[in-house]
Amino acid sequence: MPQDLQQEIISIREWLAKEPHLPKDFDDFMLEKFLHSCYGSLEKTKKCIERFCTTRSHMSEIYTLRDPISSSMETAFSITNVTTHEAGENEILIHQFEDPTLERFNFYDILKTFTLQADMWLMEQKFLPEGHIIVLDMNNYSLRMIPRLNIFFLREFFMYLLEGMPVRVKQIYAINAPSFYDKLFALVKPVLPSEICNIIRFLPDFQSLHQHIDKKYLPSEYGGEAESMKAQHKNWIVQIQQARSRFLNDNLWKADLKKKTKNNSFENAMSGSFKTLCID
Repeated sequence: MPQDLQQEIISIREWLAKEPHLPKDFDDFMLEKFLHSCYGSLEKTKKCIERFCTTRSHMSEIYTLRDPISSSMETAFSITNVTTHEAGENEILIHQFEDPTLERFNFYDILKTFTLQADMWLMEQKFLPEGHIIVLDMNNYSLRMIPRLNIFFLREFFMYLLEGMPVRVKQIYAINAPSFYDKLFALVKPVLPSEICNIIRFLPDFQSLHQHIDKKYLPSEYGGEAESMKAQHKNWIVQIQQARSRFLNDNLWKADLKKKTKNNSFENAMSGSFKTLCID
């Protein structure tokens, strides 16, 4: 580890030691991920970590009861595919939904499995990309989903991913966009900064993605040369289940809100800000 990076990690640990409400069980590489996502800014990194831990405590609906071998989690895993693929200096994150009838769809359970995979990614993924390219496959989205969503919670969750997760969002592609995508987008657009709205592109099919991303980086399901989504998704589930004891801990990386000092200005500082989301 370079000496300057080691010193920055030491500085973050010294800061964490002075914050009684924040967890201390971050390994060095996880702290490096936060630093990297914030382009080495210590202040932005601290705010990102604070947002990460505090939001996990607030969102008990999706950060408790996450036993990966429970029937509810196994069902949610069975109707989604979430994968990551290196693309040169960038990393592609793909989310695919596979329950067109919505018979097995549970809004909070879908988000729970996503948080499990995101946590596993934080623990295991050693790649530090220049930017993240997000691909959302809307093939099985329908207007019938809307009554079963908590739109306000979804907005908050989306903002948390952008402000509290150690990622650098470079581009968002929504592929296989249905004719009514504008109605779905209208639900979240009002709370998104213009910078984010400007990097979301809706594409009618997965073939259109080839104009923006080299096929060699895409999974076989999208006509590419990279690992199959289904195969990788299964591997993620195996890893998550092997790490089950960690996920049974409902306090994993959560802030202890009872110990949060009244003069902590994080929430005021983050309100309306987008400081931890770096857009190229």
